[in-house]
Amino acid sequence: MSTRYERLRRNALPWKSPARLWRKLVKHAFYLGLAFAVAHLVVAYFVSIPRLYAMMLGRPSEHPVAFAWTFALVAGLYFNFSWFREQMCLIVCPYGRLQSVLTDRDTWVIGYDVRRGEPRGKAKDPNAGACVDCNRCVVVCPTGIDIRNGLQIDCIGCARCIDACDAVMDKLERPRGLIRYDSLRGFAGEAKAAMWRPRTVLYGALGIVGTVVMTFALVRSVAYEANLLRLPGAPPMTVEGTMVRNAFEVHVVNKRAHRALFRISGAPVAGVRYTVALPELTLQPLQSQRVPVFVSFERGSLEDGSKVRILVESAGEPPRVLDAPLIAPAPTTAPQGPRAAGP
Repeated sequence: MSTRYERLRRNALPWKSPARLWRKLVKHAFYLGLAFAVAHLVVAYFVSIPRLYAMMLGRPSEHPVAFAWTFALVAGLYFNFSWFREQMCLIVCPYGRLQSVLTDRDTWVIGYDVRRGEPRGKAKDPNAGACVDCNRCVVVCPTGIDIRNGLQIDCIGCARCIDACDAVMDKLERPRGLIRYDSLRGFAGEAKAAMWRPRTVLYGALGIVGTVVMTFALVRSVAYEANLLRLPGAPPMTVEGTMVRNAFEVHVVNKRAHRALFRISGAPVAGVRYTVALPELTLQPLQSQRVPVFVSFERGSLEDGSKVRILVESAGEPPRVLDAPLIAPAPTTAPQGPRAAGP
């Protein structure tokens, strides 16, 4: 692997130089391939890997939304890899702003021991501090900051400056820790506060609450989702002679990590007939499907707002009962004939 100075020297060469051109082409091809892979993995999170693979075999016009999202993600990731880079941490990422809100003078941070390191000078200078001003901490920093200027929101806490400074201290046979994890009070030589103080207690309580909520969400997680909706694009009610028909659809989502079989049926109700487009369907992991269901009944046999119940069953899980109100026409009054005259 080349050093930083070698990379800077190559970047100063003309673009037509083979030493620079082929490296740039290989690097940007790698960036583009990595952006392509990451973007497709993100899209697969929402549509499943088998379905994504089927989309990739088809034309972009067959799946315009997925193609548009993939193209946008590839473009954004490649832009970040090839040029934006550390500016993502400096400008976009909220980590630094959040860090400045959550820390105080007793929080452990990465910092520079000014009392020990200043004044900077050469290693042989008896009046100089421990810092020899080698700038290794600045060179290895991915955001390009100088940790010796104090805690900054640009710091992402990677600790590369600590490793670089410790390596220099080892070569000079000086104690490590010129750049280290400590609190601002510790760097200033002040007495450190107790571990348990209002801020740490509050953060600990919030962490416990978050853990409980996450645990509850995991325990309550279901193997599949099923919802009963009105069939889009079709009238909610049609009347053919004496028969009334309502159109629904059952939306089933398989959340398991394996293939599952689902059965869809209607709960028995006197005078009601169910027509299910797919009484049985098999869904791959994270796959979903919408199944039309038509409910027919005699006009006047059910009142408007009566409930219809659809059962969705899958092995190893309790059946789901989905209900929705029916739409029925207003009852008609039969015309009365002439009344017979009395005696």
